[in-house]
Amino acid sequence: MINVKEIVDFWNAEQPKYENLGKIVNDFIKNKITDYEILPEIHYRTKELLSIIKKVKKKQAQKEYSYQNINDKLGIRIICTFQEELEIIDTFLKNNFVIKNVEYKQENIDFNKLDYVSNHYDVTINCSIKEFKKQNELENLVFEIQVRTLNQHAWSNTAHSLSYKQETDLPNKLKRKVYRLLSLYELADDEFSAVNEALKSYQDNPIYNLLKKIEGKFYKFARFDYDKETSLKDINTILSYFETDKAKQELINNIESFVTNSEVKIQKIYDENRSRFHEILLLTQPEIFIIWYMLQNNSFTIEDNWQNDFDADDLEQVKILWGNEL
Repeated sequence: MINVKEIVDFWNAEQPKYENLGKIVNDFIKNKITDYEILPEIHYRTKELLSIIKKVKKKQAQKEYSYQNINDKLGIRIICTFQEELEIIDTFLKNNFVIKNVEYKQENIDFNKLDYVSNHYDVTINCSIKEFKKQNELENLVFEIQVRTLNQHAWSNTAHSLSYKQETDLPNKLKRKVYRLLSLYELADDEFSAVNEALKSYQDNPIYNLLKKIEGKFYKFARFDYDKETSLKDINTILSYFETDKAKQELINNIESFVTNSEVKIQKIYDENRSRFHEILLLTQPEIFIIWYMLQNNSFTIEDNWQNDFDADDLEQVKILWGNEL
């Protein structure tokens, strides 16, 4: 028999702790996961009291179960764009949290079945990490982190709206429609990943090739998304300043190592100017790395052409930040 009053008392005592934990963990992931050069969506929620009571009652009808068995009183959801980012996030979580249990749902599905897939982690915070060192009162609170792609998330939401579960007894004709729909989501994940990998090495389009090389590094320093249309236009314009294809290719070949070798300097610039992004708009676009590369390696090329297409004051701002005097 479910003891509702006991659950209410437990949750009234613990809910503020879980809410505080959710904010701390959400902020930590948002600030740190960009070090891995990705920018997933991150959300959190604490479970509603009504949902807790219903879950306990439902589980008790199947097995021995109580309030203490619930591991998703706090839920963190990480939604990434591409399948290959699931592995990156897996590494991030294992490096920064204490993993109590992990379930890779895709690994548990038979080859001849289609169903909802995502990675689920039951975790606690790792108080050996500096960001969590002062949170000793929260270190034993277990919570759940779900990781899924955009397509997996879309299927999950759609299935929820349709009240669909794998074990639902449906007519074969309707079940076939559901299977066809789900297969499209899985195929879309595969194809998006394939296209993304192709663009990274697409030599015939130096604009896309260059942007893909610096996009992740921009996420690492800026920690937010950028205007892709603006970047494509700006990169196309800047590349037109080069007189030879050889010079363009040198930029494409060397830009990643340039950013990596300048990491400390770039990080310092971003950290010191986070409150000034509205004043220095070039810092909010990844082509800033191309501009700094050219100021260091092709200064005459960019300085002689810049004012034909852009505001001279913008170049002056980033030159000063980089340490190049006019």
